[in-house]
Amino acid sequence: MKLLKMHLTEIAVAVLFVLLVICFYRVNDGGKNRTGNISYNENWSCVTEEGSREYRKLPDLIEVSGDKKEIVLRKELGEEADNASSIGFFTTHQEVEAYVESQLVYQKKVPKYVKSKTPGNCWNFIPVQENYRGKTLEIRLKNCYKFNYVRLPKFTYGPQSSILLQQLEDRALSLVFGIGMMVVGLMLVISWCTIGKKMHFHEGILWLGLFTVYFSIWSTMETQIPALVFERELLCNQITFLMLKMMILPIVCFIRVVYQMKGSRLWNVFAWLGVLDFAVSFIGQFFGWFDYRESIFFTHILGIAVILAAAVCGGRILVERRQEIFCRRRKIYRNIIGICLVGGCMLTDAVNYYHRAYEDVATFSRVGCLLFILILTAEFLEDSMNLIEAGKQAETLKEEAERDGLTMLKNRRIFEIDLIGVPENELKEYEIVMFDLNNLKRMNDEYGHHMGDYYIISGSEIIQDVFGSLGEIYRIGGDEFCLIARGLTRQDYIKRAERMGSWMSSLKGAHVEGLMQIASGFAAFNRNTDRNLLDTMERADKEMYQCKRKQKAQNAQGGGC
Repeated sequence: MKLLKMHLTEIAVAVLFVLLVICFYRVNDGGKNRTGNISYNENWSCVTEEGSREYRKLPDLIEVSGDKKEIVLRKELGEEADNASSIGFFTTHQEVEAYVESQLVYQKKVPKYVKSKTPGNCWNFIPVQENYRGKTLEIRLKNCYKFNYVRLPKFTYGPQSSILLQQLEDRALSLVFGIGMMVVGLMLVISWCTIGKKMHFHEGILWLGLFTVYFSIWSTMETQIPALVFERELLCNQITFLMLKMMILPIVCFIRVVYQMKGSRLWNVFAWLGVLDFAVSFIGQFFGWFDYRESIFFTHILGIAVILAAAVCGGRILVERRQEIFCRRRKIYRNIIGICLVGGCMLTDAVNYYHRAYEDVATFSRVGCLLFILILTAEFLEDSMNLIEAGKQAETLKEEAERDGLTMLKNRRIFEIDLIGVPENELKEYEIVMFDLNNLKRMNDEYGHHMGDYYIISGSEIIQDVFGSLGEIYRIGGDEFCLIARGLTRQDYIKRAERMGSWMSSLKGAHVEGLMQIASGFAAFNRNTDRNLLDTMERADKEMYQCKRKQKAQNAQGGGC
């Protein structure tokens, strides 16, 4: 097990190294474009209420005053214009209109039948024609929400398929992260739902799995690749917000389980606030009262509060249980570091969501959560395996407590439980067969206990081989055995008893001649004489002793009585 853990650690380090190399390579690639597309952010003019201004290179945003939410960008198309290219750019919660010499050539607006204020996060592709050369392209950007600035997109010129390919290439690593987390999350949820209770899985696995699934969907949507592929920007945008809001409840429940604070009022409040946030946001979006985007601030505040509360509670537990933690410090320290890592990453991305220092708002959260999820998954699986092992040991102890150690047949305690456990309306279907090993005490005295044990084991195996298919056989005393049968007739019993005697005779040697014999007695339940199977057993016992006396009197070689 230790070697396996070491090897898994080596694999994790190798994968992390490869990912870091890929990221480092991409960062130091200097943004080289291997698709032939060109940046199209130079030589634009911007028209606002304050007037027009020329930009050699477009800034990231332009401040606007009052309630003005629209700006106009103009650029004269040069010799690069041809029929095979497009101008591609990405907008966030903005409506777009594009004109060439006052002729509308492209627009992106909220569909009239949709109750939403925004078309979402969209990739826009303005088709370019050769006859546009020398003409002025005018792009109107309008904020869907009230901001004191208008964020300007980054323009790319080239074939639309080439621009799409470039975006897929740039976001491939993030997509792989998202898909990887989704696979891990689904495995955790499916495992818990199918074999969790049977295998004693930790309850936290379910909540961690649900959080991982929601996080992976959110992370994947933030790459914008699903919107590019399926061309359903608004739907993908709403799924992104929904997943972000749905993350609150599972992460709160997960922390409650890990910290063993299920009865805590604080965490109950967090859980209900998460549910309330989702419900109110969904209803508001459904009826068109407000968008998910307008309620996301509360979700961010709630998420930050949960992270801070988790850190504080973790620190308090660390102090209060330091004696216990000292024995398991590696695991506790890993959890604390993991919570701090995830909290810091998500806090960084939450701040970036409002300031846009970088485009992908899931950049740090994606990596931090993946590492934390893998660490916790490994810990939970280790704990679950320990529980499984403990469960197996408990089952073994239970089995040992229920069975006779010498013959491995069920013992008298279980026999009594099973005997009185037969439903009264089924008693008529049962029969009892009693068995007794003749001369066991004499065998022990004359030949030793090892020979007596051989006698008991051999006798029990023969009884099991002959009668075992008819029901359960129990060892109820030193030399006594009992069969609780169902559907056994007296004729079948007699045939089997003769076979049992024949098999027993084949085991005897000259030194134990006449000693190794099995006496037996049969009785079927009879309502006229029996109140229960105890009465039936008493009749079978009497018949068995009659057989025993007959065998001793005749010194018979085998069992027919």
